Amino acid sequence: MKRAEEPFPSEWLELGVQAEPERVEAIAEVLGHYGYQGGVVIEESYRPAPDGLGLERDPSGPVLVRTYLPHNAAGEQGLRDIQSALDRLGQPFPPQVRILAAQDWAHFWKVHFDVLRVGRRFVIVPAWRDFEPQPGDLVITLDPGLAFGTGLHPTTQLCLKGLERYVQPGGSVLDLGTGSGILAIAAARLGGGSVLSLDNDPLAVIAARENVELNQVESQVQVEQGTLEAGRGRFELILANILAPTIQELAPLLAASLPTGGILIASGIFEEQAEAVCHTLDQHGLRLLETLTQDGWVALVFC
Repeated sequence: MKRAEEPFPSEWLELGVQAEPERVEAIAEVLGHYGYQGGVVIEESYRPAPDGLGLERDPSGPVLVRTYLPHNAAGEQGLRDIQSALDRLGQPFPPQVRILAAQDWAHFWKVHFDVLRVGRRFVIVPAWRDFEPQPGDLVITLDPGLAFGTGLHPTTQLCLKGLERYVQPGGSVLDLGTGSGILAIAAARLGGGSVLSLDNDPLAVIAARENVELNQVESQVQVEQGTLEAGRGRFELILANILAPTIQELAPLLAASLPTGGILIASGIFEEQAEAVCHTLDQHGLRLLETLTQDGWVALVFC
């Protein structure tokens, strides 16, 4: 029986922590432990690209780690737990907290989200902006809604670049932790035959379904709430843009879900975590093909 989608609160606590580079991982783990559905946003600074087409990372800018909690008694307790954990870490910058209505959260990204070119062909276009595509552009029209996933983050960009290399026309694809659905839509744009898009967060499922319809790829992409589990079948390409510990935890299922010749693109990994992730996946019979890096993040390609 299909599980009903969970209702979500009308108000949220947005918690933002300014992090020094060497503390980002530890702070993200704390916020992910207590935040809603384990969701964490690592928000790096961006500036206009020199060519005027979209944005590029600003290495001199601050890094903010954000999470969200429901504005209720449980969320207030989570906020106190986060503060205690940050105190134990010796975090020098106090967290910033504000209350957001659901509609405010839905429009949060619009302030920062501009047209973005990624890789050789992809152009990510906010649904509220006009854009005239050039010959050869693969346009993904996106509205993150109540989910996270604009394509700005290096982990998403690394996956998009990997998709350009490894999607097989007509092949089966699994997008694990789909967020706004951007990678699933990209796989369909590249000719993926059937794409299963999974996320534990009901808000992400809503946003991904809306974006799939917006990009008119419903015939190729199926969005479901859930995670990888036995019996899902095998996929010629698996995208796992999630956290490194979760990739390691799911390693047996990821390996079992790849047929001979199948490809796994594992992202959401800090450079210092890559060796441990490689070791775990190697123990389950997967072979490293390629390492893609950007701004301290890594995507690992296995077969």
